[in-house]
Amino acid sequence: MPERAWEWTRRIHFGAGRTVPLDFGAELWKWDASLYESADGIVAALSRTEGPLDDGLILSHATGSLLDDVVDAAGGVESAHARLHQAIVLVQETVMRWSSTLGEMSDGSEMTDPSIDDAWYTVEELLVWARTLDDRLRRPANDKKKRYPDQGLIPALAEGPRRDAVIAARARLRSAGVNEARYLAGLNLHMQSTQAGSKLGRMRSGRIVLPFPDQVTAQVSHRHQLTYNENRDVVSFADGLMAAVERFMDELICAFEEHLPERFKTA
Repeated sequence: MPERAWEWTRRIHFGAGRTVPLDFGAELWKWDASLYESADGIVAALSRTEGPLDDGLILSHATGSLLDDVVDAAGGVESAHARLHQAIVLVQETVMRWSSTLGEMSDGSEMTDPSIDDAWYTVEELLVWARTLDDRLRRPANDKKKRYPDQGLIPALAEGPRRDAVIAARARLRSAGVNEARYLAGLNLHMQSTQAGSKLGRMRSGRIVLPFPDQVTAQVSHRHQLTYNENRDVVSFADGLMAAVERFMDELICAFEEHLPERFKTA
């Protein structure tokens, strides 16, 4: 498990002044099995081994890992971010080898190399994990008959200050890069990458940078809609996104810590 994800997990499951993990307790959740699209699958799976099931057992399975699932997705962002930085180191080493053979590359020069392709694959993975994180917080139900409301951590939380704090934290997360990541991940998942063929790096101040599109504020249906006038680069965007995820996870866990049910507090 990535380092920060492990810290978030420990903070959720172990902490001073309480007897249970932060996500434990029926009062934290909307305790109605009809609200959860996972209920049918839970019943089908458990009835083979456990016989008749009551709503309490179904709901404990439906809600029991929602917070951990958010940590898992945030860990995916963390892992992709770390591997991107490792990939960029290899890109710069490649530039040094090229320069020692062919001479110094001037600013604005472009290059392609398998190391650049590898870096771009980690970028695309980062975007998908950011979208996954947001989906695990709130997404439409995957139900053509529209029997269920939105799914994810936020819709499952009981009304109150804990839920309100998580909603506000998610809004800040989305405005800090996740909305943009969603649009670009949608392009990558369903249509095409941001660049056709081999990916390009460009020399800037003696280093290769991977150009990143100008800010994306709406759904993208073709890479030709993307522009590159703001001189953004992959690493700066990824660093900003990772910082936003870290802030969000701290705010998320704080919302649970600050609104712990009284019955679970210790002296």
